[in-house]
Amino acid sequence: MPDFAPSFHLGVNYPWLHYAEDFGISGGTVEGVSHTDKRKKVAMDFAAIRDSGAQVVRWFLFGDGRGGFVSEDGIPREPEQFLFADVRAALDLAAEHNLKLCLSLIDYLWLQEHGGKRAAHPHEHVLHFAAAREAFLLRVLIPLFRGFRGHPALFAWEIANEPEWAIREFSREPAAQLHFADFRAYASEIARAIHEFGHVPATIGSARLMWVRAWSEVPVDFYQAHYYPSAERETPGGLAKQLRELSRLDKPLWLGEIPARDASDAEYSLHGALEVCRDAGLSGAAIWRWTKPESQDTDISAGQIDPAELKIWSRQERRRAQRA
Repeated sequence: MPDFAPSFHLGVNYPWLHYAEDFGISGGTVEGVSHTDKRKKVAMDFAAIRDSGAQVVRWFLFGDGRGGFVSEDGIPREPEQFLFADVRAALDLAAEHNLKLCLSLIDYLWLQEHGGKRAAHPHEHVLHFAAAREAFLLRVLIPLFRGFRGHPALFAWEIANEPEWAIREFSREPAAQLHFADFRAYASEIARAIHEFGHVPATIGSARLMWVRAWSEVPVDFYQAHYYPSAERETPGGLAKQLRELSRLDKPLWLGEIPARDASDAEYSLHGALEVCRDAGLSGAAIWRWTKPESQDTDISAGQIDPAELKIWSRQERRRAQRA
């Protein structure tokens, strides 16, 4: 941890090199983190991330579920043969560079239902049925938690990224068909399994600050929310006001995503957002994103991290702490 603010975990989002293909075989492709070329790439990136002053790397693991495990008749059977090797490679690289990983297990895209459309991959509907969800937990997730039990490079297992976009009580999109009560119960099962078999913290990446209290009945170790000015136009007061309204949370709060920039808000600055998070007593914040977005990605407006800018903020914080 940095010497200027040991309780503020500065992070970066390294969401993927190739979406849902970094861990295990996906579509017959064997190019996970343990692959020589990808391992070299990650090692270089991790060195630069640490040099920028960040300590936590947030990375999507299964994504939309297209790879990483084997299923039969729509029911998960076991982890795929390269899954553990890829996770181990990522954790080993993190440890070598004095970083910790927040591994996000399930992306909301996997939870959404795209009725009438041809399935994008064989596992697309695994999380839409109770029996398959339970098999995924018992046969894939719990072996994963056991395999990396208490690993010193694990910051947390994140149960899901922005699950609200797949839940009908939060989203009006046709693909949001999941009931909140059903997913909350499933998330609670996963959290308990993380504690029992993984011995590391559990969290959920809530899509908005205003929704984070919805997960208070899930036994997570810290709350996590994401903040984008472009998604909060109807919420007056900005980030500082929203954090003040959440000041009485019963657990620490970490902002798992804040943008490097936001074209919709001329007043937004990354340095300013980080200072607001620090002054509000948050346990940290992670910037979106380190890896370069592709032209077809929907998050181009959120920008890409400038390592030099992040390094400047880290140095300023170190000096501020030394003066205090």
